[in-house]
Parts: sequence; C-alpha cells; structure tokens
Amino acid sequence: MNKLFKGPKVDLSLFLTSFGITLFLAVYMVLNPEESYNKLISIFNYMTQELGFTYLWFTFGALVLALYLGFGKYSTMKMGSQTDTPDFSTFSWIGMIFTASTGSSLLYWGMIEWVYYMQAPPFGAEVGSWQAAEYASAYGMYHWGFSGWALYAIIAIPIAYVYHVQKKSVLRISEATRGVLGDRVDGWLGRFIDLVFVFGLIGGVATSMGLGTPMLTAGISKLLNIPHTQQLEIIIITGWTLTIGFCLYFGLKKGIKLLSDLNIYLAFFVIGFILLAGPTIFIINQSTSAIGLLMQDYIRMSFWTDAVGGSNHPQDWTIFYWAWWVVYAPAMGLYLAKISKGRTIRQIVLGSVLWGTIGSWVFYAVLGNYAMDLHLTEKLNIMHIFSERGAEWAITEGIAAAPLGTLLLFSFVVLAFISMVTGQTTIAFTLASVTSKNLKDDEEPARWNSLFWALLLGGISVSLLLMQALKPLQTVSIVTAFPLMGVLALIVLAFFKNIEQDSITKRKEEQKDRITKEKVS
Repeated sequence: MNKLFKGPKVDLSLFLTSFGITLFLAVYMVLNPEESYNKLISIFNYMTQELGFTYLWFTFGALVLALYLGFGKYSTMKMGSQTDTPDFSTFSWIGMIFTASTGSSLLYWGMIEWVYYMQAPPFGAEVGSWQAAEYASAYGMYHWGFSGWALYAIIAIPIAYVYHVQKKSVLRISEATRGVLGDRVDGWLGRFIDLVFVFGLIGGVATSMGLGTPMLTAGISKLLNIPHTQQLEIIIITGWTLTIGFCLYFGLKKGIKLLSDLNIYLAFFVIGFILLAGPTIFIINQSTSAIGLLMQDYIRMSFWTDAVGGSNHPQDWTIFYWAWWVVYAPAMGLYLAKISKGRTIRQIVLGSVLWGTIGSWVFYAVLGNYAMDLHLTEKLNIMHIFSERGAEWAITEGIAAAPLGTLLLFSFVVLAFISMVTGQTTIAFTLASVTSKNLKDDEEPARWNSLFWALLLGGISVSLLLMQALKPLQTVSIVTAFPLMGVLALIVLAFFKNIEQDSITKRKEEQKDRITKEKVS
C-alpha cells in the first residue's frame, strides 16, 4: 500500500481542474450526445475545409525540421550530461516508442484502410482499377509514415532538452514553452496550455478506443461463438482498464517496458505468420509498388487539397490524420522525452521517424495487402463484409480466412488487446506525469495518480459507449488539434531560444574561466 501512494506530490490545481473540466464535458456529452456532436462537427468542418491547408503545411514543416535536427549541427547533442547512459536497451526503447504510439489503431487501419481508397480512389483514379489498388496500398503508408512520426520527434526533443539537459523537474507541455512565454507559464496561460493538452489527449484516446473495442469484440465473438453485444464491449473495456492498472502499478521499467517487449514479440509472430503463410510474393510485389508510388507522389500527397475537384479526400483522410497525430504529439513527446535520457538528438529522430515509419509500413504492407489479395482472388469478399457488417468484421473474417485461422485470430486478438493496453498505459502515465508537481528524471509519477487516470479513461469510455456519445469526444479531439499546432510551434521556438541562451551563458563562463586562469598564471 505504501508503494501505491509513494512518489512525487500532485499539482492539485492542475489535477483537480483537469479532472473537473473533463468530467463536466464528458457528462454533458453523455446527456446531450447529438447536440454536442452537431456543434462540434460544424467547427470541425470549418477547420478541415477552410483551414485544412494549415495542417498540411505544419506537418510537412515538422518533417523538414526533424531532418534538420537529426542531421544538422545539433544532431550529436545528448539529452543529459555527457556521462549519462540510456535507461533502456535500444530494442526496448524502440519497442516502447512504437507500441506506445500506435496502440491497436495500426492493426485496425493497417488491415482495412485500403478498402476506403479502393471505393473512392484519390487523384481521380478509376474505381477498381490497378491505379486505385496501388494508391490504396500507398496512401495508408503515407498517413503512417515520415510526416506523422516527425511530429512526435520535434516535440520530444525540446521537452527532453528542458528535462534532461536543463534539469527542470517539471514534465509538462507548458514548461517547454517557457523559453518564449517566460513566467507567464506559471499563470493562467500555462494552465490553459496544459488543459488543452489533457482534454485533447482524452479525446484522442476515445478515438482509439472507438476503433479498437469493436475490432476486439468481433474477434472474441467469432472465437467464442457468442453474440457481438454492447455488454461484451463493456467487459473488454473493463478488462483492459484493469490490465492497465496492473502495469502502471509496476511502473515504467517493470510494467510498461515488459508489456512493450511482449507486444513487439507477438507482433513479429502475427506479421511473420501472415507473410509466410499468405500470398508472400503478392505482398512483397504490391508493397514494393506502393513504396515506389509513395516516393514518387510524396510531395503531391503532402500538399493536395483538391480545391477544384472537391472530392474532400484530403479533408476526410490526410487532414483528419494530421489532426489526430497533432493531438497525440504532446503526449508522445512527453513520453519519448522521459524514456530518452542519454540519447542524442539524432537517435531520437531516427528512433521515431525512421523506425516508427518502418514498423508502420510493415503492418500496412503485410496486413493490408494480405486482405487485398483475399478480395482480388475472390477467396473472401472483404468489401461485401465491410459494407454489410462493418470494418471490424471485415478484419476478423479476413484474419480467420488464413491457414490455421483460429490460431491466428486468437493471436491477433491478444495482440490487439495488448496493443490497446500498452497505448493507454502510456497515456495514463503521461497524464500522471503532467499533473505531478515535481518529477525528477529518475522518478516516476505516484502510482495512485497513474491508476486514477487509467480508471477515469476506462470509466469515461464505458459511459460514452453506453450513451452512444463517443463521436462528440472524438470530434473535440480533432478540433483541439488546431490550437495545439500553435502550442507545438511555441515549444519548437522555445527550444532554439533555450539553446541560444545556454550557448551564450556557456561562452561567458568559459571566457570568465580563461580570464581567471590568465590572472593566476
């Protein structure tokens, strides 16, 4: 019991305000789901339709900045003192980055996103054509590629610098903007920044839960031959909430690290099995074509608004995705900063942008192209199942259609469950870190604080599911992304200002030491 309550003190004003506003808005959405959704969707439509270009420019700019940080003059700077060594092995570190950042969403979209593009191809491609099939494989890789992962890297580095180099004992978003905002981060402005981050993140969690829970429920329903009901979904949410609590109780190194390692090993098995047992040559060939097309059209995809054609494809997909990545960027930046002590800026960029992209592409290449082959060879009419029973059943039936389908489906369900738990555990840990008053680089937030956020997220998820109010919270998450882009820009500006000021201070100290030595001699 002492272990549960031991740890850094909580910043009560931020903790209670975050909890209060989150609870109030969640209750309001539960009681008024349709009204909430209609109000938010009008704001969301305005932001994506009228201001969508800002998301495109911002995300591409993040990629350019990440490349500069990774290979420019600051690339060898270590996050910590020169004697600091990493807390985790490279394998575990990369695994913790990847599993925390993807959750079960990568399994969901990796398997089914191609269907949407085959039905409504981008760039005017004909429905059902080979061009549509190639874009269907390439576009998912684009959305889970370099640009998205760059958003995490460019936020992790400034936070890691403040936390590990400047040795500030506060791990929160507002603190990373101090270089620009100064002492104003200690007042209402800093509180507002942290509150926007907290609520946007909770909305992002709801989006992930809204995708992952039905997929898990469908898989368990087929495995056990039981009805796919709301009660089963509630049992699943309760199960992963309790599992999250169990992992958080054992902390970062014993709980989250071990779960991330298990997640990676199980992912290797599922992906490897499908690649070897499935249409191996088709998967490799189609993936090769998709990567080539992606590289050829990367700039076009990055800036396409379809202002003349009016298909809304960029708004419905790319801009939505970038908003989703932006909402998660502060949390993943905080988490990545926390686990990256002793790493250089180049390592952080490569760990996120390169390895994150490669990992995501493997899932899209294997899962998506395996499912596409099932459809093209008429082994399973994925699109019919998708239209009649929903995406979650198209995924489930697709996995079950593989050789040793029952074993593979069982492994897939376990992987999806663990992926969801890993992702939400990271979120609860991050929320607890942000609401801690002081958090040294060798400390973790109080376990009761992490457990509280895990239970709150689970409770909100169940309530919204029961009252069919998930869409408003998911939408507010995307709406929150617009002001968050301004916050992320402030964090980056503060980082460069901090480096410049620290460099000036260091030169003055060196000059002072040199003058002192000259006087002594």
